[in-house]
Amino acid sequence: MQLLACTETVTIVRHERTGSSDFYTCEVIVGVSWFSKRGATASATGETPTVETIVRIPADRVPETLPVKGDLLVHGVLGSCEGRESLKDLEAFRVAYVGDNRRARLLPHVVVKSQ
Repeated sequence: MQLLACTETVTIVRHERTGSSDFYTCEVIVGVSWFSKRGATASATGETPTVETIVRIPADRVPETLPVKGDLLVHGVLGSCEGRESLKDLEAFRVAYVGDNRRARLLPHVVVKSQ
């Protein structure tokens, strides 16, 4: 049994600080599921619209190094990154949650979420 709709490509962008400069590495993963949904967060002043994005990576596609909180996930292929300007006009989010469900009997995968 396989995860449904795993037809998308994403790029994990990892940020590393080396002395006085910034360095970014990009890792492309083909065959994942990308799903966004709209919602709202309630506060004392009313509701604020939100978008939550969920990416599921099938177990056989999981990279050697899992994404971590703070990494960026870009929808599509990104060959290199030189900072925020490289992400302009791209659909991307900062990783807020990573769940490792590879030990599941049915549909083992890793889930990555925004927010």
